[in-house]
Amino acid sequence: MLEPAATSSAEEPNPTTTSPRAITSLPTYSMPRSPNPTSVTSAPSGVQVMAWLYPSAPGCGASAEYRDGRTVDVLKPEFFTINGGSLTRIDNTGCNGYSPAFVAELKRHSKEQYVTISSASAGDMETFLTGALADNTDITTLVSFIVDNGLTGIELDFEDFGGWNANAYANYKTFVTQLGTALRAQNKKLMLAGPAIADSTEQGWFLWRYEDFATLPVDHMVVMAYDYQFDHGVGEPVAPLDWITRVTNWAGARYPKNKLTIGVPSYGYEGTDGSRPLIRTYDQLKATPGFATAPRDARSGERIWKNSGTTYVYQDSESLRLKIAAIKATGVNSISIWHLGGNQWF
Repeated sequence: MLEPAATSSAEEPNPTTTSPRAITSLPTYSMPRSPNPTSVTSAPSGVQVMAWLYPSAPGCGASAEYRDGRTVDVLKPEFFTINGGSLTRIDNTGCNGYSPAFVAELKRHSKEQYVTISSASAGDMETFLTGALADNTDITTLVSFIVDNGLTGIELDFEDFGGWNANAYANYKTFVTQLGTALRAQNKKLMLAGPAIADSTEQGWFLWRYEDFATLPVDHMVVMAYDYQFDHGVGEPVAPLDWITRVTNWAGARYPKNKLTIGVPSYGYEGTDGSRPLIRTYDQLKATPGFATAPRDARSGERIWKNSGTTYVYQDSESLRLKIAAIKATGVNSISIWHLGGNQWF
């Protein structure tokens, strides 16, 4: 969940994090801002619903969506990022950046609020962790930010998992322990975002082990069960249903299920064979020729079609419903939608 729409196992984009400096602009997709959010207010019965807020276009329609009456238990704005190895706060990116007024609005429309801290680069993350563990400055900055703004806690979304080395992973776990302990001392919480792992082959791509976090001071774990297309190529779904089931079961066998959340994609993509897919929202794709008649893919419930050599994929309320049903069938009852702003709802 990082770049305007997601990240994945082998490769993960991402932008975004501290006090020394504030970001005033962020690179966006190569696409226009997405208007006209779809308004549907029902939520699946018995499911905790979280949603990420991307701090720039195409996520700028998010406010119209969480204000429209839909049920969102937890909102997760990306207020911090690791930029060049330094923690940087995102204050003004055109939308969804930090301000006291925006925090107050998020509180009016959700039960809990976690601040996402993102990193898209294993190298940047390692540089940041080395500095953060040398003193307590970054941890103090983050905990003070949560306390001063009366927020629920922090979500670490450090990606590029396939690029982590043993030193970075060890430092990450140490940082998680120190940050989680400091948050708990203030009655605040820590959430982590981890990679989608469906089997031993996919586990072999990463040093990350879900079982490593079961005894650390972590209150919630989010498994990003999407971005299948980045690992398997254009033409593949964003998240096949059977794969989501296996991803959920893999994590659930290694981490307490009652503290597990599964990330659900509301985004789609476009791309040509052999290229890296470009993330797209529902609103960005709906004027594309073939959109209205796109067939539903049986493996994923997603709408997938080809036009003039380009493959297009999008989620609609039915594909979201099917993904959530697959997750519920495993006994996990918490989901996190990537992302609000220009995408369909269930």
